[in-house]
Amino acid sequence: MRNSDDAGFGLVEVVISMFLLTLLAVAFLPLLIESLRITVRNATIATATQVLSEQLDSLQVVDRTCAAYASWASQTITAITDDRQSSYQASRTVSGCTPATTFPSTVTVTVSVAVTPDTAVRVEATTLAIVESAN
Repeated sequence: MRNSDDAGFGLVEVVISMFLLTLLAVAFLPLLIESLRITVRNATIATATQVLSEQLDSLQVVDRTCAAYASWASQTITAITDDRQSSYQASRTVSGCTPATTFPSTVTVTVSVAVTPDTAVRVEATTLAIVESAN
């Protein structure tokens, strides 16, 4: 004959253990959601930084004249859209090349990348470029 003390887990114990597991899952849910949000933001920043780097790399092939830098800065840059439907729009500015400039000189080049729809992400870099002549 079986002893009634060896019956195993009862329904009450199973329900209590399920309740405790549910509490643990609910406690970790905000942490999981926040980590996913941070992962998406980091991926967006990484992509924007890559676009910025490509724009700075394109500066290396520009002739070292004021006219060439001005032409490079005024070129239309196509926006890039990633798999998450974020759009990355780069913009360029060149300043410091005036008619009174003596050569060789430097100009300040600023490249920025704005991301939509996440308007909080904006990546920007400023560097100096050598100018050897006006034209």
